[in-house]
Amino acid sequence: MPIPPHVQARRAALSQIAKETKAVLPGILQQLPHLQAAQSEVYHLNDLPELEPSACPRFELASSSSSSSSSSSSPPPPQSAPSNSTNGRRGGGGQQQRTYGTVVKVLNEDSLDAAIMMAESLAQQPATPATITAATTTAATGEGAADAEDGRNRRVAVLNLASERTPGGGWLSGAVAQEEALCYRSSLSLSLHRAYYPLAPRSAVYTRDVVVVRSSMGSGHRLLLQTPLTPQLLPVVSVVSVAAVRKPEVEEVVAAAGDGGGRGQRPRGERMFRHAADRDLTRDKMRLALRAAAAEGHELLVLGALGCGAFGGPPDDVARCWLDVLEEPEFAGGWFREIWFAVLDKDRHPGGNFDVFERVLGGREVGKVVVKE
Repeated sequence: MPIPPHVQARRAALSQIAKETKAVLPGILQQLPHLQAAQSEVYHLNDLPELEPSACPRFELASSSSSSSSSSSSPPPPQSAPSNSTNGRRGGGGQQQRTYGTVVKVLNEDSLDAAIMMAESLAQQPATPATITAATTTAATGEGAADAEDGRNRRVAVLNLASERTPGGGWLSGAVAQEEALCYRSSLSLSLHRAYYPLAPRSAVYTRDVVVVRSSMGSGHRLLLQTPLTPQLLPVVSVVSVAAVRKPEVEEVVAAAGDGGGRGQRPRGERMFRHAADRDLTRDKMRLALRAAAAEGHELLVLGALGCGAFGGPPDDVARCWLDVLEEPEFAGGWFREIWFAVLDKDRHPGGNFDVFERVLGGREVGKVVVKE
C-alpha cells in the first residue's frame, strides 16, 4: 500500500529534526562537561537481585497522616521523603502508625513533558534538602545522580519504550513512537550503542545523563536554546530503555453477561495476551525496569504503556501487569516516592491506552505497608 503524501511529508520533516538534533548536540554537551551523555550500561534481570527490604527508603504516604484526598485533576507535587516527625496516625495503645508506599498517577502527556512537570512540581514545594537537591539535579547544572547527602538519586527516571532491534527505533527516518519522540528531543540516542543490539529479552540500557534540548512534537519541536536559556539550565533526566514483546498474539476476553466491569474488575472485551509466556515476559521486563531504577537510587519514575503502540500489545493486560508487579512484596514499603504513567492519547479515544491505564492505575497507592512504631 502506498504511503499517503501527508505521512511522507511528516516523515521527511521529522527526519530533518533528527539530523538537526544530531548536529546541535555536540556544541551543547561541550558546555556541560560534567554530563556524560554517551555513557550507558546494560542491566540483565538475572544479574539484578531482588530488592533488599532493609535498603528501602520507605516513603510515607500522605494518607498515613491524613484521610483527606485532593480532587484536583492536575497532578499534585510528589511527596516528600519520610521524616522523623510524629505526624502519623496513632494506633491502638498510643502506638505511632505509619503507612509507606508509592503514589501512582496517569497523565495524558509526552514522557519528557511529564518528567519535567514532575521535577518542577517538586521544586515548588517548601525548601528542604530533598527539594533543593531535586531541583539542582534535574537541570544541567546538577552534578548528576547520587550526589545527595543521603545517597539518593532525585533525578527523574524515564522509561524508554525501546526497539530491541535498532538504537532509537526509526527516529532517523521520521518514525513516530515514544522512543523516537525521546530521541528527537534529547541526547538519548548518543548512549544507545549499536553493540548492545539486539537487546536480550530481559535486558535494559540505563543512561544516567540525558539532556532535553527540544520541546515536544505538539509544541513544534522548538529548540529550547532559541529562548533565553543557557545550556546549564536545560532539563536533564535519566532513562531506562526496555523493549516490549513485539507483536504478541492477543485475544479479547468477554466477561459474563451483566458484568460491566468496574474498578478492579475486568470489563467486557478486555484485551489479553493469548499466551501466558508473553505475559510472564512482560512482567519480567517491568521488574527489570523497577530494579534498575531502584539500583540507581531513583525515587521519581515516569513509566508508560509498555508495548501498547506499534508493538501491538494489549493495553488492558499490560496495565494490569504493571499493577500486579507494583503490588509484589519486592516493591512494597515505599521504594519510590511517586510513579507517573505518561500515556499520550491526543484524541482521548474511549477505551484507548490512556483510558485503560487511568482506570486500572490512576490514583492508586501501591505497595502499602503499615508499620506501628
